[in-house]
Amino acid sequence: MNPPLLIVSAIAITLVWWLITAGFLLLGSRITGIRDRSFGRSLGIAVLSGIASFILGAGLGHLPVIAPAGGFIAFLFGILAASFFLKVWSQATVGRALGAAALGYLLPLALVAFLGMVAAILIPALSKGLSNAALVSTVSNGANLYKSAVSVPLAEPGQAPPWTAFPAKGRYRTSTEYFRDLVESGRMAVSYEFFSEHDLPAARSSRPEDFTAENNAWRVVLGLEDAPEGTPFLFTRNYNPETLETGDHPIELEDVPPFGKDGMVVILKGGVAYYLKGDQLNNANFNLAQTPSGPGIEIIGP
Repeated sequence: MNPPLLIVSAIAITLVWWLITAGFLLLGSRITGIRDRSFGRSLGIAVLSGIASFILGAGLGHLPVIAPAGGFIAFLFGILAASFFLKVWSQATVGRALGAAALGYLLPLALVAFLGMVAAILIPALSKGLSNAALVSTVSNGANLYKSAVSVPLAEPGQAPPWTAFPAKGRYRTSTEYFRDLVESGRMAVSYEFFSEHDLPAARSSRPEDFTAENNAWRVVLGLEDAPEGTPFLFTRNYNPETLETGDHPIELEDVPPFGKDGMVVILKGGVAYYLKGDQLNNANFNLAQTPSGPGIEIIGP
């Protein structure tokens, strides 16, 4: 962030804080029974006491012994300064002025603390909900990708199909190359953003040169023509196994997009699509068919 923007942000935050403090000073004046009150007067008091508090705090910050408590002392001084201006301008008693000033300074802090607690509760829940929604969306996209990728037109009698549903080992070096071929060959009439997912930059283009590894959300398993259904064919790039394995051992996700360690999406041969997260992240759920990697099977990434 550049210095001018920092200065403008600091000024804006200070002005907002003064307006909030003025509102609570006015409320404090009402609660303590100060009759001669107005928002304009409260705003002036908030500004003057705030400046006085800042000057004192800045001065105390240069004193090594007092510096650790300088902020607290300056805060208390701000309350005293506000109560002084309230007494002078509103003809209030010392007790009422001090009470109104204390409410004016303490209630904004209570409001900030309350909003902070609410945010601490809601933000993780909201983040979890958004992550789950993204996983569900990726499951749907992955299922559609599978249907298009493995679709093979009927061949004329006596002729071989123009391509196989499941590419052989060595046919492609990366899944990015595989998806480019699907689009360039006309097997899939989509923009390359179709192969991107949550938290990955989308290549909103149909030109192969615009689609790179950073746009690609998927790993692909090659050599599944003779493999049983239930073998992983597509899965999100945040899981990076070297081979297909058997067993039910836990699987470790990498902290990279699209979902980091929150979860992953798997598309099996046969078209079954689902996501795994938490306790579901084990090899038995990932490789339902328990197909081991043989000489003809290879996993390629973006």
